[in-house]
Amino acid sequence: MPIYQFAQFHFDDSSGTLRSCSDANNVTATSDELVQHTQVELRHKVASLLSYLITQRDRIVSKEELLAELWQHGDYRENSLTQSIRELRIALGDNAKAPTFIKTYPQRGYQWIQPLGEVIDVSLAPPAAMTNDHHSQPHLITEQDEQSNKQASPRSRSTTQLRRYIGLFVIILCSAMALWQHHNSSATQQTETTTSQSGVKSVVVLPFINATEQASMAWLELGLADMLAIDLQRLDAIDNNQLHVTPPDVANALLLDAQLDWPALPVHIRSLLKEHQLEAAIFASVRLHGEQQVLDFQIIYADGRTQQGSITYPSLPASLVSVTQQLLHLLIPQRKRQQSSEVDDPLAAQALAQGMQALQQEGPLKAHKYFQASLLLGEDNHWARAYSARSSISLGQWQQAIEQFTLIPPAALVSDPTLNAFIHYWQAELAFRRGDDALAEAITLAISKAEAASDAKLMTRSYRLQAKLSWQNKDWAAHNHWQEKAQQLQSLNTELNIEADKLFYLGSPNNAGLEKAPDNNLQQNQALLLKALNFYQQLANKNMIAASQLAIAQNYTFALSLRADALKHAIALYEQLSQPYELAQALNYAGFYHMQLHDGATASRYFTQAKDIALSLGAQPLVEISDFYLAFAMLDQGLDQQSLGRHGKDESKLKQAITHLKRFIGNEPTPELHGSALVFLGWAYTELGQFDLALTQLEEAKTLNAKLNLATTLGYSNYSIMRIHLEREDYQSVIDMADEKVTTRLQATYLARAYFEHGQARQAINVLTQLKTKQPHLWQPEDNTRLTLYQQSLSGLTLNLPDEPKAHLVYCESDWAQ
Repeated sequence: MPIYQFAQFHFDDSSGTLRSCSDANNVTATSDELVQHTQVELRHKVASLLSYLITQRDRIVSKEELLAELWQHGDYRENSLTQSIRELRIALGDNAKAPTFIKTYPQRGYQWIQPLGEVIDVSLAPPAAMTNDHHSQPHLITEQDEQSNKQASPRSRSTTQLRRYIGLFVIILCSAMALWQHHNSSATQQTETTTSQSGVKSVVVLPFINATEQASMAWLELGLADMLAIDLQRLDAIDNNQLHVTPPDVANALLLDAQLDWPALPVHIRSLLKEHQLEAAIFASVRLHGEQQVLDFQIIYADGRTQQGSITYPSLPASLVSVTQQLLHLLIPQRKRQQSSEVDDPLAAQALAQGMQALQQEGPLKAHKYFQASLLLGEDNHWARAYSARSSISLGQWQQAIEQFTLIPPAALVSDPTLNAFIHYWQAELAFRRGDDALAEAITLAISKAEAASDAKLMTRSYRLQAKLSWQNKDWAAHNHWQEKAQQLQSLNTELNIEADKLFYLGSPNNAGLEKAPDNNLQQNQALLLKALNFYQQLANKNMIAASQLAIAQNYTFALSLRADALKHAIALYEQLSQPYELAQALNYAGFYHMQLHDGATASRYFTQAKDIALSLGAQPLVEISDFYLAFAMLDQGLDQQSLGRHGKDESKLKQAITHLKRFIGNEPTPELHGSALVFLGWAYTELGQFDLALTQLEEAKTLNAKLNLATTLGYSNYSIMRIHLEREDYQSVIDMADEKVTTRLQATYLARAYFEHGQARQAINVLTQLKTKQPHLWQPEDNTRLTLYQQSLSGLTLNLPDEPKAHLVYCESDWAQ
């Protein structure tokens, strides 16, 4: 059988082994290290594809011909061919856009374009069987491990002997090339050797490639990869605590940000590692070989090194601890090599992997079934129980989640810091959703446990949970501090960032009432949200599709039609996923959306649905928010909106709103909601002509909002008071408020009118001019007309000005497109 030589490669057609001389620059390495370091065992289909393209290199080979010759059977033949082409290009370091090995001719096929060197005929070599019988033992081919050769069967040893004959020839060629090309690079090589021996401190686990040609094993891609990431982190935390592991879902976000196709080329993966200051990435695929599952992996280092090999077990999930130990030894050579005999029940381990995959793609309902199945097969599987509890939280089965967590023995938490951190994070998340009194303590403990485990993902989530609490408390400085800590930990905003930072506005589930963050800037997030939505749609990650859709709906810089459609899809997805808490949040925002359109009747129906769900969950913060909104919706139906082409005043609805708002305030809500409710009471009394009662409520609101430093709500309080004084023609009282900081358009409008009516037209012009120059984002087209009229009055023209708009007509000022 021939050995083909091309570029820096030698391809053994008989064994499917691809060897490279490109990394043979360490001339001090032993022969075995050199060959193994540059060796790739190609998957059978990939090796057959390479062989066929080489033998037919003088012509273009059509897709149909390749399918007929190499893929006679199978339901996914075309997908398998495409995947094999990608794998082959990755192994060769080829680029489809600028190929040096395989050129694609659209609508025609593929052609091998790399010139061949010497073709070596090994037909005279000692005969041997060319298959490798793995049975139930792991088979790992790397530069660090020679044990598999020593323990091989006679049949395997004969194969190994043949490969050594071949390898010896390759060594001679590679060594000669290495000496010629790199004789002056010993200093650099010594540095790389030192780095290799000291090990890495950060690794990215990329999603696995399902090379089994079986759609039923799609759980390998994220489920098994996620299990590996967790085991790498927890096993390192137990005895080393050195490694920062980036899991597959975050790796997906890195790929998204870099706009890389998947699978990515090694050169692109290295660029990604360097960009984010990460040291290594695990790039792997899983194939079947007889009754065995084979993990073909490459450890791609940012410094240009590559380790590669294969690990074989009857069940990779069941033997994952052993797989992880072997990979840890490659990543951190100085770490004491562990020989683990721990093997889980294969079905239980597979069910856990399937559940983790389903959790990311199909939602907690289906995932929970897998976790329960795993527990039935192995009751002492603490991770399956922890994930079952985590799924129960998403499903709204909160008491079940608490019970599941308590079944995990304290000793397991002591021996597994990562499991301990995982449980404490989800306990804190549950405390957040329920509004527990000990919420702050729960979050602090979650942060402490995550930091003790050095688990970057859990640290990031815990920091952002603390940021969400700060957001609810309107502590903008603390919110920014915790967001920055999370940002420093992971250089890229991942999917976790969608739910809070700069994406929610007035009345969002995490930001109820009239207040908003002072640095709220949603315009810059449009492209990010659309890109994130497209990415999660490609991954079929339904939970994050729904989160992205809800974030788009809450971003008022998008067109109303786009937001309405996004909101509809988010609600439908959360219903499909059976995630009641997120559904209640989406329903509350749907109601708020209709409030902005002054459609209180429709809004009320959404708020009622959200409240019913919140009550069934025991989610007290959501109950409070829904109650607040229901009072707001009743107020909206009572206010006079004829100037907007809508309904007139309804005193009955206004009185119902007053009753609801008083009851709400009597239940001692959070201070920020209390301040907003007082403003609404002031509007209701103003509409009923009860100005003294209205001023009492609004002055109380002003005092409270000033104390809480709630700038937006304070502005609402101020201009609502001004509007009452204008109605009473008490212009001096309005002018007396000129020293109040102008944070809303209506404050400037009312103050200018008071100056004008008081005979101070130049002051009126000055107020509007300052608004236009200092706060141009608040300026509206009708303000130009108002300013022009005031300027004309200086020439002696008599003006007949219309009444100023009522305080309640624009709930969100100029932020909302009407």
